[in-house]
Amino acid sequence: MSASQAPHDADALDSDGKGAMRMGVLPTLVGRQLRIAYLRTFKDFSMEVEGTSLSPGSFEILELLSCNPGLSHSRLASAIGLEKSSLVPAIVRLEEMALVKRKQSATDKRSNELRITPKGERVLAQLRSYVVQRETEITAGMTRAEVDTLNRLLTRMAGING
Repeated sequence: MSASQAPHDADALDSDGKGAMRMGVLPTLVGRQLRIAYLRTFKDFSMEVEGTSLSPGSFEILELLSCNPGLSHSRLASAIGLEKSSLVPAIVRLEEMALVKRKQSATDKRSNELRITPKGERVLAQLRSYVVQRETEITAGMTRAEVDTLNRLLTRMAGING
């Protein structure tokens, strides 16, 4: 059934005891389902680690720098799907927390290399543990094959190669 053919009472909700809510085409919209899943996934992600609250974006930056020491701002921004200017405040914050350090590139004096610090690696280990636990919780009830299929489809949808 296409979105234009969806009945107005598809996937009715009745969580407040006031009767079913008509949802229109909403249950058929992939973007809406992604938004709801995102909100559920990161509802309580903001995690206190070594006295500092870190976001999912901070985890992603630290993970990429741990796996790819010496990344430039541009390559990191591209890997995350952000503009370089949007990434800079996050890097500054992580640098102020002593989780990331910048060093002038030896090959391009106009560019900086980003590296995770030893403290950043310790914090990242804690975050990884939390993220793996959270992933287990949000995929409970799904088989490994279903999780793999979902990741493959989302990767294709996002246009991510790799």
